[in-house]
Amino acid sequence: MRTIRAFFWGTAIGAMLGLLFAPQRGDVTRSQVQERLGAWQDQAQTQVSSIKSKTNQLIDQGRKTTKSVLRQASDATDTASASMQDAVSRTGTMAE
Repeated sequence: MRTIRAFFWGTAIGAMLGLLFAPQRGDVTRSQVQERLGAWQDQAQTQVSSIKSKTNQLIDQGRKTTKSVLRQASDATDTASASMQDAVSRTGTMAE
């Protein structure tokens, strides 16, 4: 992951330096830099929105799974409790 991040930053910095030292007028270079930064910003915002959406879906799925497991555990506990009460009541009946 660090290698990919370092590659990305190296590429970005190299591209920016290439534009800054290119043999053209400063206003043209600044305009190009501004356009590219705007495009990168749009891409970053799109990626962030996508990540937020996927994260929310995973959170919702986790909540549903947790509720289902808790419901199953509660049902199992209720069944075990009823069985124990039944066994205790039968044992009490047999003792008499």
